[in-house]
Amino acid sequence: MTPDLRAAAFGAHPDAAVRVRPGMVAADRWLVAVVLGGQGRYAAAATILEDLVTAPRVPPAVAAHAAVTLAAHRRQLGGHATARRLDAIGLRHATAAPPGALDVDGTDARAARVDALVGLAADAVGTGAAGLAQRLLDAAAAAVCGHPAWRLTVRLCWVRAELALLRGDAAAAVAPSRTALELATAGGSVRHVVKSRIVHAVAGAVAGGDACAAIAELDAAGDLAERAGLLSLAWPARYAATDVSQLAPIGVSTANDRAARTAQQSVNGRPNDAARRRHAGAATVSVILRRCDPVGRRLMRVGLGLSDGLPVT
Repeated sequence: MTPDLRAAAFGAHPDAAVRVRPGMVAADRWLVAVVLGGQGRYAAAATILEDLVTAPRVPPAVAAHAAVTLAAHRRQLGGHATARRLDAIGLRHATAAPPGALDVDGTDARAARVDALVGLAADAVGTGAAGLAQRLLDAAAAAVCGHPAWRLTVRLCWVRAELALLRGDAAAAVAPSRTALELATAGGSVRHVVKSRIVHAVAGAVAGGDACAAIAELDAAGDLAERAGLLSLAWPARYAATDVSQLAPIGVSTANDRAARTAQQSVNGRPNDAARRRHAGAATVSVILRRCDPVGRRLMRVGLGLSDGLPVT
């Protein structure tokens, strides 16, 4: 795999301009799709991933990773049932793949199996099947044991935190979300750091922590996502900040809010209250909708409760 593509997919350069080039090997094409998905370019990513899943002579491990990545993109847009089918395909490919050397970025067949199990667990959380999610996470934890890729444990911890929130045990979500953030930071992946900051901030706020601090952290995560070109994470950060603001005492604002009001910023500037955060999130959603294929666009509209043909903003 090309080092520059690894840095874009799992490192410090998620905003890199990437594209499939003639003669590019299947594994590098998968990395291109990973980067495009992080940037919210879902249609371009889906074209690459669907070909990798179905084309002959694609190594089973790569086909597995492609299916799981496409599942993750569909899930990000709200399509948990659609993602479940793709994660199952990924697990089947990963099971059929010959064992190979373990890779520090988790691009090997065993990592694909872990990713598929974690993805299926996330699908189960999204559909409210807590017991199934727990069993899948247990299987993933057993499979990840001894693997050198930090990325696998980060994803496992995200879903552990989400499952705890589903069960109404927010306090149990804090530790795995903190572990995810620590591992992602040490791993140097901007994309994984941003997602971990979002999960950790939400877990802390729901568990009874300082809601205003959580809002400020979500604002900062959203800002970082935008600077890094990670539109797939910018809008969840904005919407999460809006949701968490409902937990804050009435009339209390964050330092970000006060600074923004002092600067008299417009709604098109830095979001500084619930309405403006939602506006910023909706503006990003509008961009992402234009970057989706028809399936992704439909899933996102259904997930956000948007009527076909109506603008987001």
